[in-house]
Amino acid sequence: MRPGLLFRFLAFQNTLAATFALILAAAISVAFTDSALAQRIALVIGNGKYQSAGTLENPPKDSAAIAEKLRELDFKVTMAIDSDLRGMRASLQAFTEAASSAEIAVIFYAGHAIQVDGENYLIPVDAKIRSRDDLSPSAVRAGEIYESLLKAHPQVTVLILDACRDNPFAKAVKAPAGLASGSGSSAMLVKHPNSGGAIIGFAAAPGAVAYDGGAGNSPYTTALLQWIDRPGLELATMLRRVRSTVVELTRGAQVPWVEEALLREVYMHPSDPAAIAKLESGEKLQVALLDTMRALDNPEEKMAASEFYKLFTGNDQAAHLVIGESAENQQNPDNAFATQALVWLSIRQSRDPEDFRKFLATYPEGPFALLASARLERVEADRFKVASLTNKSGILIVGETSVTAVTPVPSEAMVPGASTDATKALRPPDAPAQPQLPAAKTAPVAGRAEAKVVGPDALGPAASQGQQVAALETDDPLEGEAALGLSRDALSGVQMLLAASGNYSGAIDANFGPRTRGAIAAFQKSAGLADNGYLNRATLQGLTNQYAGKALSGMTNASARAAVHLVAAVASRGPGARPITLRVAAMSRNDQVHAFWNNLAQDFEAAHPGYRAEITHQPDYEYKERLLSMLGSPTPPDIMHTWGGGHLEALRVAGFARDLTKEMSDGWAMEFRPGVLQSFTQDGRIYGVPSSVELVSLWTNKALLEKAGVKREQLATWDGFLRAVRQLRSAGIVPIAIGGRDRWQFQFLYGMLAEQIGGRNAFAKAYAGGSDGFIAQPFVVAGDRLRQLADLDPFQPDFLSVGEGDAGMLFSKGKAAMIVTGNWRLNTMRWNWPGGFDRMKNELLRLELPGTARGVDGAATYGGADGYVINSKAPDLAVELLRVLSSPAVQTRIAELADSVPSVSGADLGVSDPFVREVADTLLRSSYHQLYYDQALGPEAGEVVNDVATRLATGQLGGKEAARQIDRAWQQTLHERSDQPAPIKP
Repeated sequence: MRPGLLFRFLAFQNTLAATFALILAAAISVAFTDSALAQRIALVIGNGKYQSAGTLENPPKDSAAIAEKLRELDFKVTMAIDSDLRGMRASLQAFTEAASSAEIAVIFYAGHAIQVDGENYLIPVDAKIRSRDDLSPSAVRAGEIYESLLKAHPQVTVLILDACRDNPFAKAVKAPAGLASGSGSSAMLVKHPNSGGAIIGFAAAPGAVAYDGGAGNSPYTTALLQWIDRPGLELATMLRRVRSTVVELTRGAQVPWVEEALLREVYMHPSDPAAIAKLESGEKLQVALLDTMRALDNPEEKMAASEFYKLFTGNDQAAHLVIGESAENQQNPDNAFATQALVWLSIRQSRDPEDFRKFLATYPEGPFALLASARLERVEADRFKVASLTNKSGILIVGETSVTAVTPVPSEAMVPGASTDATKALRPPDAPAQPQLPAAKTAPVAGRAEAKVVGPDALGPAASQGQQVAALETDDPLEGEAALGLSRDALSGVQMLLAASGNYSGAIDANFGPRTRGAIAAFQKSAGLADNGYLNRATLQGLTNQYAGKALSGMTNASARAAVHLVAAVASRGPGARPITLRVAAMSRNDQVHAFWNNLAQDFEAAHPGYRAEITHQPDYEYKERLLSMLGSPTPPDIMHTWGGGHLEALRVAGFARDLTKEMSDGWAMEFRPGVLQSFTQDGRIYGVPSSVELVSLWTNKALLEKAGVKREQLATWDGFLRAVRQLRSAGIVPIAIGGRDRWQFQFLYGMLAEQIGGRNAFAKAYAGGSDGFIAQPFVVAGDRLRQLADLDPFQPDFLSVGEGDAGMLFSKGKAAMIVTGNWRLNTMRWNWPGGFDRMKNELLRLELPGTARGVDGAATYGGADGYVINSKAPDLAVELLRVLSSPAVQTRIAELADSVPSVSGADLGVSDPFVREVADTLLRSSYHQLYYDQALGPEAGEVVNDVATRLATGQLGGKEAARQIDRAWQQTLHERSDQPAPIKP
C-alpha cells in the first residue's frame, strides 16, 4: 500500500507550491489553429531503488509502461529511472528547454514523495532524510517543477502523480499521510497567452492511501494505461474514467483525484468522428434469442424459449412474434410448465446422461418427458460410439452444458522417476530404474554431437504455422528432429505419449535409444507416416491428438503433466512454443470447492493438451485489493470474479470484460435463470456469466408468530406487517433480528421496499439518470415506510453493535420472530434450530417482505448475483473453460459443497434441501432479480445507500431527504462516467 499523494497547489507569492509529478500524459491533440501539429514532450520519472529506504518494485515498471504508451501516441519521451538528486534536476532542466512552447508537456512521476508544512517534495533515490532540515538539500521541491513549467510555458500542461508507497520518510519528518490539495498552481499555469490550461491527476484523495500493486503495475497506472489511448476521449473525461475504474475495482478503497484548469478541449487520441460513433458489431442478445427460437422444431421447446424470453426481456409478445398465430390461442403457461421449461432449456444440449435421468425422475409425466427420454437414448448411444476412442485417447467429453470426465487410466507409469507397480509392468525385467526428470534444457539427438536448433524466432516474427512446418521439412530426419527444439522435458513427454500408445515400455529418461526409436517408428507406421523413427511435427501432432488426453487423465505428477503439455504446445504451434496458461481468479474459502475446481482444471487440460488451467482462490477483501494489480501484471487473469452491478460495469467500460453476446446466442444464455442473467447484461449485450445467486427474504418463526397471535395472512400487506410488529412487541418477543453493525442489512429493507413500490422501471429510470432520478416517488415512499417501521422499535436491544452473523444466530435460536436475510443463513439455522432440522422444517417459513411479490413486478426478487467475466485479451479457449465451470453438472456439485443456489436452471435438479429448493424455484420464476442497491450503484453511491438506510432505520432521517442524498451521490457517479457536468437537483 502506498499513501496516495496529492499536490498542494497553493496560492503563492514568488513561487508556486505544488505537486510532484506523476504526470502521465496522454497523447494529446488540442483544437488550436490550423497550424501544423506542435511538439509533444514528456518526462517520465520512476524511482524504485532507494538507497536508504528499501526498494519499490513498481515505479520503474509503471514508468516504463507509461513511456511506451506515450511514444505510441507520438510523444517525445525522456525517461529517468532510479535518479539521484543531480540526475533529477538535470532531467528537469533538459525538459524545460525541450518543452518551450510545446503543444503539450507531460511529467510522470512514480516513487516516494512527501508533504511538509504545505510544501511538497519529490524524493530521489540517494536521499538521506533524518529530519525536516534534510528535505531541502536532499529532495526536489515541488516549486522547482512549477517554476520549470512556468519558464517553458507549454500550451497545455498535464500532470499525474502515482507516488509514495509506504513512505519511510514520513516518520522522520513527522509528516502527515499524503499531500495537501489545492488549485493555486494549476490556475497560475493558465495565465500565459495562448495557454490551453492545465490538469492534474492524483492516484488517491488528499491524505488517503493508494495500493502499490503486486507483480505488475500499480492499480492507478493499470487503469490509466487502459484509458489513455481511447480514441476521441477528452482528457478531463479520461481522468474521470480512470478514477471511476479505480474506485469501482478497489470497491471504494482507493479514490483518485483530479484538479482541472483546462481552457480548451484536449484529446488524448483524436479520431475520425465516424470511427468514434461506430456501433458495436453483432446483434443484441434479444434478437439472437428470437433467431434461436425460430430455429427450434419442437413446439414445446418453442414455448419454453418464449417463456425464457418473456422473463429475460419483460416482453410477453415473443410468442406471437416467433411461434405464430397458434400461440395466440394457447393459454399462458402455468408455473409448473414454466419451471420445467426453464430447467429443460438449461440441460437440453447436455452430453451427460445423468442430467436427463434426473430430469425424468423429477418430471416423469411432464411436457418434456418424451424429449428427455429421446435425448437420453441418443446421448448414451453417442457415448457408446466414442467409447473406443475414449479408451485410446482419454478424451474429456465437454458438452455445451456439462463436463464428464472419462474414467482415469493409470498413468503413474509415465511419471519420470516413478517406481509404482504399473511402472514396473511397463518396464522389462532388465530395464534400469527410472531417474528423475533431467533438468537440462536441450536434449542431444542420438548420433549427432551437436544439432542446430531452429526456433520460431529464426523464421521471422510473421512466419505462419505453415511456414514453420515447411522450415522443418528437411531431407535429413535428424536435422528435422533437432529443428523442433525439444528440451529434455519435452523428450520425456514424448516417451510418456509413446507409453500411452502401447508402443513403449522403457524408462522415461529423455534418452532416445533403440527402444524409443523403435517405438516412434511403430507409432508412425500405425498412423500412416514415414516410419523412420525420428520426430517431426506430423508425428508429434499424431501422438498428441491420440494419446495426450489418456496420458494426462489421472496424472498427478506436476513435472510429468508439464512435459506432456510441452510436447502438445510444439505439436500445435511449432518450435519453441510453450503451453498457454488460462488463469482463473476465483473467490472462495471452501476447501472442498477448491479441490473440486482443481480436479476440473486437470480434466480440462486433458481435453486440451498444450493449455494449462490455473485456478486461484482468494478471500473477498484480498481480491478487492489485488484485482487491478493482477490486471496490470504480466500474467493477468483470463477469467475473474465479479459481484455484478457497478463492479461489472467498471470492468466493461474500462475494456477488461469481453462481450459474450455472440457466444451466448447459441443457446448458452438459456441455461441460466433469466432474471439473474439480466444482472450481467448492459444495453442488450452480455458481459459476464452468473455463477451463484442470493435471495433476500423475510424468514419467520411460525411458533413465535402464533404465540403472539400473528396470522400468516396479515404479513401479506404492509399495514398487517406493522400490526404484527406491535403484537410481537406486546408479547415480549423481539419482532426482527438485525445486525446493525453491518449497515448493509438496513439496505435490504430499503431496497426491497423500493422494488415493491416502483419495480424494475423505477430503478432503471433512476439508474439511467432520468429526470426525477432517485428522488422519484417510489424511493421517497420506501424511505418513509422504513422510518415508519423504525418508529415501532422493531429490533433487538443494542442492534447497532451486533453483526449480521450474530443476528442470524439470534433468530436461529428462537430469540426473534423474524429476520430479513439471504439464503446463506440457512446453514446457521439448520445447525442451531431448537429441536433440530425436523422441527425447523415445521417452524421456519419463508415469505416475501410484505407486498414485494405483489407489487409492480409480481415475480421480482432482490439479492445478489456473483459471477465471472472473461478478460478481453484472454485466448478464445477461456470461453470454453468458463462454459465448463458454469455448466449444470459443475454448478450442481458446487451447490452441494457450498450450500449455495446455482445460477443455471438445470442445477436445480440436484437441490434436495427443501428451503434451498424453495429459494431456487422462486429465483427460477423471477421476472426481475434486482441486485443489492449498494452493489448495483457501485461503492461510492452504494455507501451512501447503506448510510441513508441506517439513518432511516434509526429514526434520524425522513424519506424525502434520504432519497435526495442517494440521488446526489448517484448523479456524481454518473458525472464520473460521462463527459457532461453533474446536474444539480433541488
